[in-house]
Amino acid sequence: MSEILLELTADRQRALAEMVVAWVARHDRLEPENVAPPTVVQAEVVLAGRPGLVDVIAEVGGRTAHVVVGLRRPGEEAHTLRTGDDPVLGLLEDDSGLAVGLDALADADLAPLVLGAVTGTREGPGAVSVGPEDPEMVVLTFGDRWSLTVFPWLAEGPEPSVAFLVALDEAGFNHVAAPLALWRRGGRDLGLVQEQLAGGAGGWALAQASLRDLFATEGPAEAAGGDFAPEARALGTMTARMHLACDRAFGRQPEPVAEWAAGVRTVVGAGDPSLLDVERVGETLATLERSELRCATVRSHGDFHLGRTARTDHGWVVADCRPGGVPPGADGPVPRSPLADVADLLWSLHLAATEAAAERDPAERGGVGGPALDWEARNRRAFLAGYLATPGIGGLVPADRAVLGDLLAAFELERAARAER
Repeated sequence: MSEILLELTADRQRALAEMVVAWVARHDRLEPENVAPPTVVQAEVVLAGRPGLVDVIAEVGGRTAHVVVGLRRPGEEAHTLRTGDDPVLGLLEDDSGLAVGLDALADADLAPLVLGAVTGTREGPGAVSVGPEDPEMVVLTFGDRWSLTVFPWLAEGPEPSVAFLVALDEAGFNHVAAPLALWRRGGRDLGLVQEQLAGGAGGWALAQASLRDLFATEGPAEAAGGDFAPEARALGTMTARMHLACDRAFGRQPEPVAEWAAGVRTVVGAGDPSLLDVERVGETLATLERSELRCATVRSHGDFHLGRTARTDHGWVVADCRPGGVPPGADGPVPRSPLADVADLLWSLHLAATEAAAERDPAERGGVGGPALDWEARNRRAFLAGYLATPGIGGLVPADRAVLGDLLAAFELERAARAER
């Protein structure tokens, strides 16, 4: 994408600042008068003329906003992607005259122009639709071929999730929607285009469907028509392949197991100290804290749960690469044991069983029993079997199964403590 900067005269600065205020007010559901005065840092002419596109970066209340402004002639009708949405942001005078500025990512006619500018093509992208509202990204899909993700708030440097996705793809990990084009400027990731994967169904939705089928049949988990165990095993294999790709992409380094256990104790003590009083928890952590073992760390996913996965026609994929290896509270990617990701997914299976049980019988909220408990145990075993049977994963996890089990228990305890905050 060629960089043509809009000359920021005083009038244009004022007009763009007013548009940013209108955009932030809509995005954060605030009254415009409650939005901090913005400073427009840069405005790039992505597409000149009418319709046109101007990509605006502005500082607002200590954050960096990224607003893709579409320009239309006054009087032209906007075609919104969400019913009841109002994408109009204000007025702007440029070299082509007066224009109405709109949120280009909310307009069905302007959004394909953004895709074309990022990809450098003018192909018919197909029908456009917008994903669920998310404060961290806007996701647009175009037919069955493209998806465009745009980041409304920018980090100082590269977006960790993008770096993680690209590294996995370059390492030969084919369980992601391949990145087709990256939108970058000034060392910052503004967005990216990915291929569309056919037949995708979210991992959380599949797990819930399996549990509902189990409750409907009132039989053992393996006899239910929606038995999730084969999928859980395949998901375990995919997770191991992700970690092996992380190893190839970022490398590994050994760290003391005792330090991990001490870190878990700190997190749990700050989040939910009562968990430390649960039977065998203190003993498990104490055993690990006395260990002299050093095990591999890699830059892993960082928050890996069923909601970040999907089952497609070609198998399981990582559907969401956030947070890209950045653990809670950290400023950037931190190497971790890959077992922390595994524990996150095991906790997610527990959460799915808990919520399904509560949905069926509110008296069971907060606990899992009966069929849901059997479902969780069966699918935990299947997931771990798939993970540990993957060739090469032995180099990233301890060979001692007792140590491995203790580490999983510790990391899952940490995940539980974070969930209580």
